[in-house]
Amino acid sequence: MGRQVFSWMWLALALAVSSPVAAQTNLDRAKAFAAFIGPAYPLFLARAGTWETDQQKLAGLAERAAVGIAAAAPADCNAERFRTNLCGLQVFLQPSTSMEPTLLEGELIVRKRYAADEKPRRGDIIVFETVPGYSDKPTTYVKRLIGLPGEAVELRDGVVFVDGKALPQSPTNATFRGILTGEIAVMQETSPDGRRYRIGMSGSPPSDEMDNAGPFDVPEGHYFVLGDNRHNSADSRFPEQMGENGFVPAKDVSGRIVTIMVSKDQPRVGLVVD
Repeated sequence: MGRQVFSWMWLALALAVSSPVAAQTNLDRAKAFAAFIGPAYPLFLARAGTWETDQQKLAGLAERAAVGIAAAAPADCNAERFRTNLCGLQVFLQPSTSMEPTLLEGELIVRKRYAADEKPRRGDIIVFETVPGYSDKPTTYVKRLIGLPGEAVELRDGVVFVDGKALPQSPTNATFRGILTGEIAVMQETSPDGRRYRIGMSGSPPSDEMDNAGPFDVPEGHYFVLGDNRHNSADSRFPEQMGENGFVPAKDVSGRIVTIMVSKDQPRVGLVVD
């Protein structure tokens, strides 16, 4: 009983927002979602190729996952809708390392559809299907939206420019290991509207065109995307690897990533993705 009280006190703090009413609503939703997620959570773990046998840890992970979902779910998502169809949310595996350090390969991530009157924003991590150059079948991609319709995007020495304005990068103390590129520095990139997110930059890119590319004129009805792991990502810099000359048709975007359901790095469970 004591663990449960402490756990939900932690969840209440995690959900705290400027409006106490909204915070209480999200806490109530998190509790209801956790009751549904808890019994199935070992199956989610198995889907991500991991496991946990400690029952208290399992319950805690399910609660953390419920917190992330409650914070990111549609406003009208209640317990009944969540049990019926997860309120339209979709859970699937992050397919590659191209979005590290934001998303890790093999994590179970949650996609949220855009509302009818909602358009993707620069900085969103969008989900879409395209036919890559190496196949004749559609493949699901997860990338960060960088360029909007009508904009010109260019990379110079690894720095992204949109309509001639740089998206500044600032160093952090964090690093991670890349399979092909060794130690990768984590940088913070800032969009023109002040949105901040983390990217990975290795000391030496595998090819110059990863750091120097474009300019790319984004057609109407399309987007320009990049992976956060800038030196290990097939994206709009490489038109021969993606359909539509590297650009993503808006009609093919099925939603955006909002939270992490399962991770082998357990503190990441329930992380709300920006």
